[in-house]
Amino acid sequence: MTVILLDPLRPTMIPLDAVEFLGGPVQFTEEVPVAVRWRMAHAVEQAEVLLSTDPKHETVLERIANGEMVIAAPTVPGDNLLEAVELMDTLWGFGGWEVTQTHDSLRVYLLEETYELLDAIGTGSSEEIREELGDLLLQVLFHSRIAQARGDFVVDDVASTLVAKLVHRSPHLADQAVGPIDIAHQERAWEQRKATEKARRSCVDGIAMGLPALALAEKVLTRSAKAGLPEDLVPEALKVVHLGGPASAEEELRKATLAFVAHIRSAEDAAEQARAERRPLYAKQWRQYWPTRE
Repeated sequence: MTVILLDPLRPTMIPLDAVEFLGGPVQFTEEVPVAVRWRMAHAVEQAEVLLSTDPKHETVLERIANGEMVIAAPTVPGDNLLEAVELMDTLWGFGGWEVTQTHDSLRVYLLEETYELLDAIGTGSSEEIREELGDLLLQVLFHSRIAQARGDFVVDDVASTLVAKLVHRSPHLADQAVGPIDIAHQERAWEQRKATEKARRSCVDGIAMGLPALALAEKVLTRSAKAGLPEDLVPEALKVVHLGGPASAEEELRKATLAFVAHIRSAEDAAEQARAERRPLYAKQWRQYWPTRE
């Protein structure tokens, strides 16, 4: 007496250990796909071998309780992600609220879910973090499904793009390193590969200018420092934030940061024009081509 549990996502893939039990009569639970049943020559209502894709089915549970041997298809990491993708497709197929959404209309939800995840991380609750990560995952699936409907790309393209990026930027993966890996070396390799990919003209290219003002200022300062920009060229407005004044501190910091970004680009462009090529600047060159002194 044997219960064979198939993978519901891959029901036609039979576990190797189950092959020897499938030469005679086989009983199925009702959710097993017809395509699987057709491949079994001896499908009957009652048999010593029960084939199912539902581990919680009443018949399955009853036979397991009676002590029957269970052969289950091995689980694969990410199987639940595939289920989530299928669920998104099902929701889309209903033709309701989901199909009326656009990348732009979902922006507010993406932002909200991101901040809720940050709050959960702040509390340190693993249950809250897990829940909020799920909500953020929904946004990835939703945007991918919108793109699929437009013929732009599908969720598999998103995953393959991520894999390609990680492999390219992490040379130790190809080296089959087992660790521990030197973090400084890892970061240098990451930045070098990233620069090669993006072919960025400016040290501030690729920064999301829609970030909240404080996060934007920190990102710009970090990038410019790595590019060798001297500390004395950083305006005071980016070092000290004044609260409670007549103007919004958020907007004032954003304006100051964007002006600083404009100065950085201007200095880089001026240096390129003077040297007839685009090269990294040293501190002396940053000062030489800086458009204004504050």
